[in-house]
Amino acid sequence: MGTYRLTVEYDGSEFHGWQRQPALRTAEGELRAALRRVVQDDVELTAAGRIDAGAHAHGQAVGVSLPREWPADRLRLALNAVLPRDVTVSAATAAPAGFHARHDAVRRTYRYLVVPRRVPVARRFAWEVSGDLDLAAMRRGAEIFRGRHDFAAFGSSPRPGGTTVRTIADISVRRVSGLGGGEGFSAVVIEVGADAFLRGMMRGIAGALVALGTGRLTSAELAGSLDVSLTRPARATVAPARGLHQWSVTYADAGSPDAPAPSRGEAEG
Repeated sequence: MGTYRLTVEYDGSEFHGWQRQPALRTAEGELRAALRRVVQDDVELTAAGRIDAGAHAHGQAVGVSLPREWPADRLRLALNAVLPRDVTVSAATAAPAGFHARHDAVRRTYRYLVVPRRVPVARRFAWEVSGDLDLAAMRRGAEIFRGRHDFAAFGSSPRPGGTTVRTIADISVRRVSGLGGGEGFSAVVIEVGADAFLRGMMRGIAGALVALGTGRLTSAELAGSLDVSLTRPARATVAPARGLHQWSVTYADAGSPDAPAPSRGEAEG
């Protein structure tokens, strides 16, 4: 048998999330169908995380064991030849026997994209909000999230009765300019790296930081909901799924995470 780690990218606009579901189109369902066509067999696979319906993936890590060994890049090319245009395998590498994409991951990174005006070309991939955002306030709020906390107010455990404690190692808020060509547009990128995420956690964090940036929420109110509350702050909405981008997954044996290269137009702001 051959075991592989695949890096999968997809536009989630037309998917009901990652996880396969009966009679619904999902990214996992499309990948499984492609694997079935290529290897002529049903195979089991593992994924680093379940991504919300309408959200996008740039570095979803998938583990799969096949009935026979394949040259890794030949497997990638064969899968891409039969996958639909909104999902692709961007990388394939051999992995140790028993590799599990979720259990073996040591870090996940998500990005959330916010556009502070109507931008038709970005509406499938970003949250359009009215008016500019106070980045200084958002950055102060981001520091409140850093470290090990109970995030019950911002997400739910994937298992009944499971812990809602997670550790955020890195969190940043930056402005990105020069997107879209021509005069372009700017966007605010919220990036969070953690050991693991609760269901809805990244969207809950993004919603709270945008509420800070628009003045609907104070840092004190945000701090009061972390560790001690089961309910998110009253004026902080859950950010819509379309602005959520699963960015990378890191493994202890990897020199670098499964992630795309930084975009050309990124600039700190």
